[in-house]
Amino acid sequence: MKLIPVAAMAAVMLLSSGCVMKSTHEATLQELNQTRAQLGSAQQTIKEQRDEIERNQAQIAKDREEIAKGKSQIEFNNVELSEMEMRKLQLQQDLEAARKELGASQEQLETMKQIEAETQKRNEIYAQFVKELQKMIDGGQLTVSIEKGRIVINLPDEVLFASGSATVNKAGQEALAQIAKALAAFPDRRFQVEGHTDNVPIKSARFPSNWELSTARALSVVHLMIDEGVSADNVSAAGFGEFHPRATNETPEGRALNRRIEIIMLPNLEILSNELPKLAE
Repeated sequence: MKLIPVAAMAAVMLLSSGCVMKSTHEATLQELNQTRAQLGSAQQTIKEQRDEIERNQAQIAKDREEIAKGKSQIEFNNVELSEMEMRKLQLQQDLEAARKELGASQEQLETMKQIEAETQKRNEIYAQFVKELQKMIDGGQLTVSIEKGRIVINLPDEVLFASGSATVNKAGQEALAQIAKALAAFPDRRFQVEGHTDNVPIKSARFPSNWELSTARALSVVHLMIDEGVSADNVSAAGFGEFHPRATNETPEGRALNRRIEIIMLPNLEILSNELPKLAE
């Protein structure tokens, strides 16, 4: 058996150890390169994730901005909607007011038409009174006029009564019979007989003052007119004493004008009652 020298064995062991170390080193380098590659890949992945996060954050910020804009638009729309509702309410109120005004205008127009018709009817009645009473007008027994929208038949007291008396004389009875005939032709109209005196005081057992004298004369005329065919439903009496003079009481002529009987055709109150104040507003 051939023995190997110690030095040779040592050399062989050294060479064998070097081969192992080189192989390990290469394996380590290879593993390191793989680790570096993995690390680089991980870093790239991290960078991509960061970029993605930044993009997401940017999108989130943009979305938040859009949401904020959306909220602002919603608030603006709500304010605008509220204003539109207020304008709508105002328009509805204006429309209702316009409808009421139109209704009032139509009512006023209808009232004006009725007043016009009433005025025309009054003028026709006036013309008929003048025609039927023309002889008495010409004879100075009475006058017929339109005063404050009313037809007024005016008879001086001497035509009907003696001084201080409330009894209608014969000539007065004849005059009142003709007047009653003219009035009876209008059963849908109402008439008021008014007694008036001058301011000369009267004091008697029957007539303590001019109030009683004027009222008694008006009642005498009313009774006679009813007897002549005027409906009692359509005639009334009133006494005014000396308090509605037509002329001055300082002269005989003026006092003579104030002593009178007036027969008034009253206006149609169903037409004129409540509407005239509205028209004046």
